[in-house]
Parts: sequence; C-alpha cells; structure tokens
Amino acid sequence: QAPVILTPQQKMEKRLAHVTKALKLTDAQADQLKSIWEQNAAKLNADHDAVQAAAKGTDARKDAAQQLATDRKAMMQQMKGVLTPEQLKKFKKMMLRNVERREKRLKHIEQKLKQ
Repeated sequence: QAPVILTPQQKMEKRLAHVTKALKLTDAQADQLKSIWEQNAAKLNADHDAVQAAAKGTDARKDAAQQLATDRKAMMQQMKGVLTPEQLKKFKKMMLRNVERREKRLKHIEQKLKQ
C-alpha cells in the first residue's frame, strides 16, 4: 500500500488536531496556535531549506541552523502567550519525544546503509 502524502496544510491540521487533543486546548487556543504556526511556516520552511542547502561543516550551515533555532525560539515565545504553564510543559515534552524518535529513526537508516 502506497503511503499517503499530505500537503503542508494537511500536515498542520493533523498536528493541530493531535496537539489540541493531547493538551486539551480550548477552541480559542487551537485557533491561536494555528494562526501562530501559519504566520511562521514560510519563515521556518525557508530556514530549514537553507540548512539543507548548505554544505555540512560550513559556516553557512551553522548560520542557517542558528537562524532556524532563533526563529523556532521566537515562535515558542508566541506560543507561551497562548498555552498555560502546564500545557507548555507537556508540549515541550512532546517535542522532545519527537526529536528522540527522529534521531533513533536516522540512526536506524544509517545502520542499514552501512550494511
């Protein structure tokens, strides 16, 4: 069975539904988060593309990665104004789990490529 390919908008809607349920967001909070994510999407995508385009180990890649981190931090600051302290704590844990899963998946792929 072929994997389902979601559009960026569909990915955002799926992520919002998951976060809304996991954090028990109010409708107003969900609307505000969606707005924040939409406002930042183009900038973060451009940052990500710049990191990917720059050669590994170069100053250009370090600068692009720093810009991505700065823009993510700014978005998180916006989100702090929407989420309660408990929701924010849980959201950060969710993001950490995502990073850990992504790193585990990448290690698995690297191991397969070495075989």
